[in-house]
Amino acid sequence: MEAPSHIVASALLLRPQSVMVQVDILLPFRDAERTLEQSIESMVRQTFSGWKLLLINNGSSDGGPTIAEHWAARDARINVIHEPIIGIAHALNTGLKGGVAPFIARMDADDIAHPERLAKQLAYLQAHPEIGVLGTRTRFETSVEKSSGMAWFVSWQNAILTAHDHYVKRFVDAPLAHPTVMFRRRLIEAHGAYNTGPLPEDHELWLRWMDAGVRFAKLPEELLTWTDHKDRLSRTHSNYRVEAFFTTKAKWLAQWLTQELDGRKVIIAGTSGLCQARVALLEAEGVRVDAFTDVQRREVQDYAFIPPNDLPAPGEAVIISFISQRGTGDRIADFLASRGLVEGEDFILAA
Repeated sequence: MEAPSHIVASALLLRPQSVMVQVDILLPFRDAERTLEQSIESMVRQTFSGWKLLLINNGSSDGGPTIAEHWAARDARINVIHEPIIGIAHALNTGLKGGVAPFIARMDADDIAHPERLAKQLAYLQAHPEIGVLGTRTRFETSVEKSSGMAWFVSWQNAILTAHDHYVKRFVDAPLAHPTVMFRRRLIEAHGAYNTGPLPEDHELWLRWMDAGVRFAKLPEELLTWTDHKDRLSRTHSNYRVEAFFTTKAKWLAQWLTQELDGRKVIIAGTSGLCQARVALLEAEGVRVDAFTDVQRREVQDYAFIPPNDLPAPGEAVIISFISQRGTGDRIADFLASRGLVEGEDFILAA
């Protein structure tokens, strides 16, 4: 089978492998022939050339593997790996074993990296040894008509830049986009690779690593175009359903509370049935909840109710907000901060 003309033309972009490999790029794909070409080309166009691109075929049944093999035949820096066990975490863990570079970058088969992405991320990590994981802001593009929720999520992520903000917002949602990250290989060796269970593999990894003290940050430039479409994995796979996220968050929230409570009470902001269901997940992890609070008085059986204006002083309790309405978390944070409570110490937003 001859290579498509657009692939042959793209070969003019290729560079020889003339420098030491410093970055392994993990790009898993499955049935992605419509978008894989432009994703690979965006990596080949990088201004930094000391990379190895690992294309991990995860059980594709379309022309994606052929596209990958054509690129690998033209550039010695590109390797194709086949992982038959379906699941992005399986594919990523296989990719991790296929490289040895000290830095690892993620990329998705339906996104586009901007030319200076790798160069800027590597330079930052080399200059900031205290940062273990570095993302970038993203430019959001979508072909989905009803995508306001995803657009809001991207705006929320893009507003989180510092290590402190990544840490305190980690239980709201994944604070950085997985296909933008670059991280140090030694973190895998120290804290483990991707969990292959029925959960959001990226958020679980971030929560586990943050629990171990790894610091995260984000570059202020938009260095990746995050392409949203109806078939995107985060829209279709059960691993990314709300229930999977909250089960994952409950585990690591409980772990954090165990370390931080030191005799303080746990108070839940939000009394709805959904909030109570999330409390059940937290209590299943061994956390004792003492009381609820809400703007309107609503008693929850077997728990105390504390009006917002009667909440304890700083250092006396940990307040966890499970209220998920868009924008409500910021208002709750502002109110609690106005009372002298510190986010990440006295209260956490977890929805």
